[in-house]
Amino acid sequence: MRITAVVATMLDAYEPSSWTRLVGSDADRVLVSDGEREYVASIANPEREAASQAERVASAVLQPLLPESAPTIPHVVASRTVDGALVEREGTVTVMVSSPMPGLPLATSMFEERPQLVESLANAIAAIHSADPGPIADAGLVVEESAETRERLLADLDSAASTGRVPSTLLSRWETTLENVSAWRFLPVPIHGNVGPDALWVDEQTVVGMSDLARLRVGDPAADLAAVSSMLSPEDFERFFRTYRSRRGADDPGLRRRVGFHSEITVLEWLLAAVAAQDDDAIEDAAQLLEALADVTGDADGSHEQAPSALADGGPEPTTAEAAAEAPSAAADDAPADEDASAADDAAVAEDATAAEDAPTTDDAPSAEGTQTVEDTPATETFLPSARIEAGVDEDGISTERLDTSELHLRSIRDPDQRDG
Repeated sequence: MRITAVVATMLDAYEPSSWTRLVGSDADRVLVSDGEREYVASIANPEREAASQAERVASAVLQPLLPESAPTIPHVVASRTVDGALVEREGTVTVMVSSPMPGLPLATSMFEERPQLVESLANAIAAIHSADPGPIADAGLVVEESAETRERLLADLDSAASTGRVPSTLLSRWETTLENVSAWRFLPVPIHGNVGPDALWVDEQTVVGMSDLARLRVGDPAADLAAVSSMLSPEDFERFFRTYRSRRGADDPGLRRRVGFHSEITVLEWLLAAVAAQDDDAIEDAAQLLEALADVTGDADGSHEQAPSALADGGPEPTTAEAAAEAPSAAADDAPADEDASAADDAAVAEDATAAEDAPTTDDAPSAEGTQTVEDTPATETFLPSARIEAGVDEDGISTERLDTSELHLRSIRDPDQRDG
């Protein structure tokens, strides 16, 4: 009720006649109405106030950059810093009044119940990524060039290694991926930075709103796509990715590889955040997740790491499954510059496919997916995000693999604010 009284002083000719407290948020939020107009008044917790102000700036900058068809983003109509005593708080607080978001908050189960939401989300993310990054940079928001992204991630690896809690297999795996410079040459774009169910609002089969814009920045689009992949089944993510690519049409050969990398590196980021907070329980949680990630990726990595050295020593060539996993990276990151070389590669792929189709199918015969060898297949270093292998399609329509992180959700990192509750 006190918040409602404050709102009445902030808006001209507005006298709220009803109010409803909104739950499920880390801020005090109240829906107020005068019978004709509705607004959401909010007071963030002290630790969230900076984020609330950042979202206000981000929303104001991003709104004019989006097409009319894009989802609604938060619109702050008034903001005022007041004495906390007016709303039963200590010190001073900032009260913000916003237009209510349309639709209903997203639940991930909706993607299965309403399949068209997948394409709608792809269009929504593509709209943000296609916006002009200039005004966002001019507003003083974070801008990270591709080389800076790679350098930051390498620094994170060094910091994580110093904790002694990251399995060496993961450190080696991630360092190898970052050393593939070609995969990290991308054009920075506006990214949401915090995509998740709490940030999405839906109406039937359409994503109609996107909130939680406090981390809006210019950076790697793969970061947003990795967040989306954690919400979708492997099959739905492939549909999402195809729609996203057709909507954007940007030339980014290393995108799929970086999506897999960002999906995995999230666990390392949790560890670093826990170390910075000196939270021993959270550190232990993150370390266990890293061990689980090392377990589910170790078997796949072992077979792929041996292939290059075996070929170098004149040993057996990689199996069809291994070659298929390496082919997307070779096609995406090391594409030939002249058309004759590209045609030769296409012919080689066609010959490999024919050989696989003509392979024996009896119970005693080797399977095309498991043991049949492919001749003249070059060994390449490749990132294989494969906690559980799922078939997919990369940027160029080549069969590839992606990470399903559902098996890693053993325990969530504890929320300090909820530990005593």
